[in-house]
Amino acid sequence: MRIKALAILISITFIFPIVAAHGANEFAFIMRSKSIQPNGAEVLQNDSLVFYNVVSYNRTILVDSTKDGQHDLQCTTLSSNTSSVKDECEFWLNPDEWNPGTYQFDIFSNGSLWQTIEVIVILDEHEEAGPPQGYTFNLGNDVTQEGENNNKLEKKNTSERYLLYLAAFSASLGMVLTARRFSNE
Repeated sequence: MRIKALAILISITFIFPIVAAHGANEFAFIMRSKSIQPNGAEVLQNDSLVFYNVVSYNRTILVDSTKDGQHDLQCTTLSSNTSSVKDECEFWLNPDEWNPGTYQFDIFSNGSLWQTIEVIVILDEHEEAGPPQGYTFNLGNDVTQEGENNNKLEKKNTSERYLLYLAAFSASLGMVLTARRFSNE
């Protein structure tokens, strides 16, 4: 029975397309008594910024994430405490809410502006593999022939995709039948 389940799981992995992506990263800032380290960052959308307060007083971080001139996000850290996470603030750079660009994070200590850091948010771009932009094939073709060639290429890609699915299905079926044969013996 275990071999049968394993064969089914393997066959499912052949059927679904493979996708590559990167995980979200966490970028840390350490707020010391007279400095913050680092004093700026360049991060991707979907990353998180974490501010750690290592002094014995509270700090408040304000940012204008919508770039309308008003601080719309705020987080307050309590004084440093090793048994709690209340001495840290986290900002998740949700791609739906944070556009690429430069943002100012204002950090207040005891009610007055203590530090301002600059964070550059970069577009989290995932490109499909393929020819570079502007690449052309058969420069002698006119527009009509080029359109016909694109249609032929689309049909060829569709046919190749179906053949790949058929091959994956056949391999999966072969594994299931082999597993069934060994389980009956």
